[in-house]
Amino acid sequence: MRTLRSYLALFTFTASLALAADTVTSSVPELRGMLMAGTDRHFALASAAGGTAWVGIGETFDGWKVTDYRQADESLVITKGGREEAIKLASSVIAATSDTKATLADAEDVLRKMNFSQMMSRILEQQKKSIPAMMKQMTAQMGDMGASADDIAAFQAKIVDVMFAEMQPDSMQADVAKIYSDVFTKEELQAQADFYSTAAGQATADKQPVVQQKMSELMMPRIMAAMPKIQAMAQDFAQQQTAKKQAATPAPAPTN
Repeated sequence: MRTLRSYLALFTFTASLALAADTVTSSVPELRGMLMAGTDRHFALASAAGGTAWVGIGETFDGWKVTDYRQADESLVITKGGREEAIKLASSVIAATSDTKATLADAEDVLRKMNFSQMMSRILEQQKKSIPAMMKQMTAQMGDMGASADDIAAFQAKIVDVMFAEMQPDSMQADVAKIYSDVFTKEELQAQADFYSTAAGQATADKQPVVQQKMSELMMPRIMAAMPKIQAMAQDFAQQQTAKKQAATPAPAPTN
């Protein structure tokens, strides 16, 4: 009897250890997404209790500190109470079930948290200001159009007004929401919504128009530098077409 009780006690102790180990393992957060912009990296973590957050290296989530990201094996290193775990995106529940069809409501939630309408308004306003200057430079390099510079500038401004009148941010948001719901899965949109709910996400959305402006400033000199080559190509093409047309025209019949 004593031996039986000893076996039962040992079995109970072993089962308790296994249960404890399983509980500890399940408490490890899941890696549900990664956002990397240059050296700035943020990771979407989810706890067993259902909490989610975007955190960076050195930050803490559910008691776990994010200490490193290993590029070699694409694993995120987290530590808690002297214990270290390396988690990967592929082992996440969402990674395994990332084909859930998104809804318009999912996409609209992302765009709302992104402040899409305000962001697009600022981007369009910046583009509206930069296009006339670009068109004026292109016109100057393309030669005299037979009109005064002021008249050309006024006409270009009218063209820009007509073009941008069709780009209302509110109406565009509905179209973009449809695109997002078609392209992204429900889980991917949820990860984006989680990110744009953080300070880093709000900063990304708020500074996007500035990034867009600087990108335009970066590209414009390159475009203008190519204009002389484009003009020369256009002239050569016109000459080739003229010669081709002349060669195809039959010579007039001789007269008696």
